[in-house]
Amino acid sequence: MKKLFALMLAISYLFSLNVNAYSIMNVSNNSAKYEKQFKQKINLTKISTTKLKKLNKQIETLINSTEKDEKKSDTNKEVLLWKLIALNNIINEELTKRELKKTLVVTIIDDKRCTNCMTTEIVNQLKLVPFLQDFGYVEKDFSDTGISDYLKQNEITKLPAIILSTNNINDEWQMQPYLKELKDKQFTLEVWSNFNPFITRSDKWFLVLDKEILNQIKANTYLKWDKDAKISWIEYSDLECPFCAKLHNSDVLTKIEEIYGNKVNKYFNHFPLEFHKNAMPAARVIECLAEQKWSDAFYSLLEKAYKDENSDEVYLTQEALNLWADNDKLVNCISDWKYDKRILEQQSLGTSTFGISWTPASILINNETWEYEVISGAYPFDQFKKVIDSLLK
Repeated sequence: MKKLFALMLAISYLFSLNVNAYSIMNVSNNSAKYEKQFKQKINLTKISTTKLKKLNKQIETLINSTEKDEKKSDTNKEVLLWKLIALNNIINEELTKRELKKTLVVTIIDDKRCTNCMTTEIVNQLKLVPFLQDFGYVEKDFSDTGISDYLKQNEITKLPAIILSTNNINDEWQMQPYLKELKDKQFTLEVWSNFNPFITRSDKWFLVLDKEILNQIKANTYLKWDKDAKISWIEYSDLECPFCAKLHNSDVLTKIEEIYGNKVNKYFNHFPLEFHKNAMPAARVIECLAEQKWSDAFYSLLEKAYKDENSDEVYLTQEALNLWADNDKLVNCISDWKYDKRILEQQSLGTSTFGISWTPASILINNETWEYEVISGAYPFDQFKKVIDSLLK
């Protein structure tokens, strides 16, 4: 009641103020500056909804009586109207937010079996969007009653799934293009989701890859380390990707080599993202170098590009020449786009087989059982170790 009383005193005080007035037609425009002042001085969130509604009616009554008051000068009347309307607006705004919170819901469906779904990170990012801060958040797991059926009914096959109760989102947040209407009239938000809870898995809960697809992937790229290793690490990256550079400039590669030795080998696959203008030209250079100098040169230039975080075609071409590539052959190969088909086939197979849509993505595969796990992102060595150790058991 103290807050309400203070607010009513503020309204009463408005009658005593005298400032320069403008036309009655500018009431709403001039009230905006007072809205800002009131928001800084008055905390409406701590006032109950019942009291706010009562206060709103009192303000509306004051607005009507002020408009009809012939005793007040136009100047006093206009200023008072600006301030009353400003106060009315911010109370209505608060009441609207409270009504929205009753109906606006973000439902997060996760699967506790997923080791790299990044659900917490995704939700934390969503909560930074001002509009979505007004939503209620509900978290569910695939194992919860009815969730499997709900996902099937709405044709959702990848988790985590972020479901919004409405698509009435201001365009300034640029989320509309990523919202898809579901059969239950809610909307799913496209995020970095690649965990399919419906796929049959091994006893250790790994996905199982078709052996022929694995052989196809390996035959279309360059090998690093021992060809007879029990575990293969297939990386999907592009040379302009800053997170790929972060992965390569960490201790992940060196620690895997030091700790696991000939138990792990590696295959690099190109995944040039559309908005990385250097990605495709850079892939051409490194492939054309490998045509002449094979695997060692391929990986030498790859690591050099990530170390310097430089994917410029001119820079990479010069570095390829530093690795004793033949200039004429290199230039002709690059200009002919000789390896574009190979590069795009690697990308396409990564998407169709593993659901990859972003970089870096690392696939760790047991070459005897064909069990595999996807690590999406520039994770530290501990995450790789956890998966490799489990695959080796």
